[in-house]
Amino acid sequence: MNKYIAIDLFCGAGGLSVGLKKAGFSLVLANEIEKDFAATYQLNHPGVKMINKDIHQVDFSKEIKALGSSPVHLVAGGPPCQGFSTVGAKNKKDPRNSLFFEFLRALSEIKPFYIFFENVAGFSKMYQGEAYRTLLSELDALEYNVISGVLEASEFGLPQKRHRTIIIGWNKQLPPVCFPKPNHCENPNFLGLKPKITLMEAISDLPELELGSFVKSYASEPQNPYQEKLRSQVSELTEHNCANYGSKMREILSLIPSGGSVKDLPDRLKPKNYFSNTYARLLPHTPSPTITRNFGTPSSSRCIHPFQNRALSTREGARLQGFADDFIFVGSKGSKNLQIGNAVPPVIGEVVAKEILLSFERSLADAKLLREIG
Repeated sequence: MNKYIAIDLFCGAGGLSVGLKKAGFSLVLANEIEKDFAATYQLNHPGVKMINKDIHQVDFSKEIKALGSSPVHLVAGGPPCQGFSTVGAKNKKDPRNSLFFEFLRALSEIKPFYIFFENVAGFSKMYQGEAYRTLLSELDALEYNVISGVLEASEFGLPQKRHRTIIIGWNKQLPPVCFPKPNHCENPNFLGLKPKITLMEAISDLPELELGSFVKSYASEPQNPYQEKLRSQVSELTEHNCANYGSKMREILSLIPSGGSVKDLPDRLKPKNYFSNTYARLLPHTPSPTITRNFGTPSSSRCIHPFQNRALSTREGARLQGFADDFIFVGSKGSKNLQIGNAVPPVIGEVVAKEILLSFERSLADAKLLREIG
């Protein structure tokens, strides 16, 4: 086991934990209320204690004592964002917002050296900034300094544009943590950064799908380093599937041009009410837009394959989120897509965790400091 101990709250399928492990943390405890999500987490993170129940019912002081995992170096998590999200109803009284305070309660009971809070891009501005200010105030009262900002995942090697608010906190006696700096950009010659990974670079080795089919063989050997990394030693393709659409859906999909959308359909096929990115075809040579839980539904926000008349498969969605091909999902197709669409991309967890470890390693030289905060 690594010497750096972490806990993942509201862990979902475990994308954040994948990133924390890659950075060098050992996960000892995770909490998730949804049954399928928790089962997926346990399958892919064996050895981590999973508490599959409402966080309100968890006594973290007891859990930490039972595990014998003191001190805990990091508590990470992102309370469900429905109450704060820039998509859908902005209900300040949404009971799910109480989960935000449960995260703080967990911190007060666990007393980690560092915290890693993740949420929607617009979190700091929701309710005129009240939630954001409350979080910073509560963290200050718990003796944490903080740094915050918005990370865009395609700037760190994910083939998807995904903005997330990240708040990093550290015990006030520890050295500060730096915010991760991008290492990918649109112009590969700019400042020596790597070019962003495109959608087709992520999925071009996956075979074409007929409607209603499920294919288990790759179309080719890995075509680039991203595919090599995600395929590793996997020999059999999983979760590459397509629904069997009706005649109307088939006609709609056949009429969507490259980069097109519902606006390109004849009036007889347009829904009565729609968003501009409904029935929209993805562009192949750029990172995909943010995928949602409905990336397998053609009428959802832009998720139609660049060259095939279908929505993305479950495995294609997983590739765009950065899940390796050996990552196994539990549940129905809808549940699996929900787990993927709601996940924290592993790369976000990894780059943040690496900065946290740099801070902690600077503190290792000061044994007196560690005794004081331990």
